[in-house]
Amino acid sequence: MTQKPWLATILTTETELPARQAVQAAMNRIPGYEKIDFEWVSEKPNHYVFRTKYAMLAVTLTDAQEDPELNVVPESVLRSACARAWHWVEAAVEVPKASRQLLVAVLPEEDELEPLDSALLLTCLAVAVLQNVSATAIFWNHSGMLHEPKSFIEHAQGMNRRAIPVELWVEFRLILNPDLTVSIGTWGLKAFALNEMEVSHSRRDPQWILRWLFNLAHFMFENGPIDAEMEHTFGRSDKDTFTLSYGNTAPEIARNVLEEVIRVQFDAEKKD
Repeated sequence: MTQKPWLATILTTETELPARQAVQAAMNRIPGYEKIDFEWVSEKPNHYVFRTKYAMLAVTLTDAQEDPELNVVPESVLRSACARAWHWVEAAVEVPKASRQLLVAVLPEEDELEPLDSALLLTCLAVAVLQNVSATAIFWNHSGMLHEPKSFIEHAQGMNRRAIPVELWVEFRLILNPDLTVSIGTWGLKAFALNEMEVSHSRRDPQWILRWLFNLAHFMFENGPIDAEMEHTFGRSDKDTFTLSYGNTAPEIARNVLEEVIRVQFDAEKKD
């Protein structure tokens, strides 16, 4: 498949780019990337590009104070992301401290990298940049999720094709419904050519549902799409089965576009 650029945005107060050589050296210190070779492509005061064997990598610094429209992520999007950041309660305080945005990008050569490898490479690049700048937050563009920089670096440690940092790439958005049920939808799976998942109007404990969806997402990253219209126990308990089916997104999830999602329903909540 032809992949679009993989993007992450670092919020910062820095007025200069981190040195390209320092970023490359930091990437080579990440396990699994020690032997990766880099080729210089171009460099300007606010932008540089280098390449690996299978992808182009770029780092760009914007200046929101001079021209807010140059920002990759609009302020309104950041405010919404702060409001959803149940995993980082200080987000609304820390994010506004940034005056600039650092865009890190990976553009895979056609058919040379699978989406999973592209995301791993982008995470590696993002970690290397974070280690060389003062940052207030990092925004994963493909899911709309904000992360605290130190937490992002910690969760990326030891990542590989088996130890997949799902929590960095996929946002699990919680909706509390008027009938006191919970709905949860994922954002970020679509970038990997996977259907997003949804649980609609469940009375289960939200943390219990999140663990299930997290494990399902990890399973799909490793094995590809899960067959719908089948029952799965998923290695927990014969009593904890669920069914999957393809269908339209639930209205309360409020996606911007009408798309087909994987609907997850737990047996105990099936209606006769």
